[in-house]
Amino acid sequence: MVHRRAILKTGMGLLTSLLLPAALAGAGADKERELALLIWPDYIDPALLQKFAEQYKVLVRQVSFDSDQERDQLLVRKGAGAFDLMVVNHINLPLYAQRGWVSPIDTHALAPFAEVDSRWLAEPDSNGQVVGIPYFWGNIGLAYRADLLPKAPESWMDFFRPDEALRGHINAMESDREMLGMALRALGHSVNSEEAEQLSAAEGLLLEQKPFVKHYRYLDLNATSPLVTGEVKMAIVYNGDAVKLREFHPQIRYVHPREGSAIWVDYLAIGKVSAVRQALAMQFLHFILQADHALQNAESLHFATPNRVSLAQASVSYRQDPTVFPPPEVLNRSEPIRPVAVRTLKRINDFMGRLLR
Repeated sequence: MVHRRAILKTGMGLLTSLLLPAALAGAGADKERELALLIWPDYIDPALLQKFAEQYKVLVRQVSFDSDQERDQLLVRKGAGAFDLMVVNHINLPLYAQRGWVSPIDTHALAPFAEVDSRWLAEPDSNGQVVGIPYFWGNIGLAYRADLLPKAPESWMDFFRPDEALRGHINAMESDREMLGMALRALGHSVNSEEAEQLSAAEGLLLEQKPFVKHYRYLDLNATSPLVTGEVKMAIVYNGDAVKLREFHPQIRYVHPREGSAIWVDYLAIGKVSAVRQALAMQFLHFILQADHALQNAESLHFATPNRVSLAQASVSYRQDPTVFPPPEVLNRSEPIRPVAVRTLKRINDFMGRLLR
């Protein structure tokens, strides 16, 4: 079926719609058959999304955000009832539950949920209810151009204290916890340290790095990406995105720094929506969790699926890719980023705000 994909920048972020035939998408369409999905850009296989839209006769609206902060602002402005489903990381999911931004999920009504590896399950909320379904997991590392560097990076210090030849050719994130966390890791500390001296040392390392940074933003994942064009020679990235970038240039490599890293997990959560819209959101969760769909989505995006059945059915090239699935020794040196005290978070946010000015 032919469809029209509309993309525009709005006050809600990047809005992408999969439009179904006029009989459904026209003025007489049932609003309850719309599914609003708050998600990172390019974070779901378009073919899979179209299949769901056609199968369930749903208008799927994607609203994209570029940072955790932008997602929070969208939820504050529009309300959690504006979104049927949202992608939330393991750091923010408990906070969203506390704020009443997400709804409990009846996992007994999701047969494929039994196939999810228990390692990646979210902690229940204060009432013992599940509020997030594992979507993807991975780690953070360094992507670089092997043809433009005299030596491959091995350590986080190769990123934070780079060779002089890399001045102005480093790409950093604007994400507060990831940047400060990796600076802490480079100095031999926990990514979740709240010790004042250790935080000061990490802040100093980021200030020392600043003259080498070309951009504080996440890399575009296309043929015009600065890492593809060579404008940037090294960047901090999520592991699956490095595989995606490799499609555009054969000399792009990825390394797990020897000090270890941060492990991340993204979840799909249901917003505070009506019972009818919750039922539609559950249909989507059941669809995306099915082993064949989860595998299609994972191999398309190059991220690690938490579905055990999907993994067993996956191609050898996918499940044995050490970029997508960090080896045990890498995971053993890594840790998830966890919530910190309010005063620590304020300090981190204030510092990063000054750094990015």
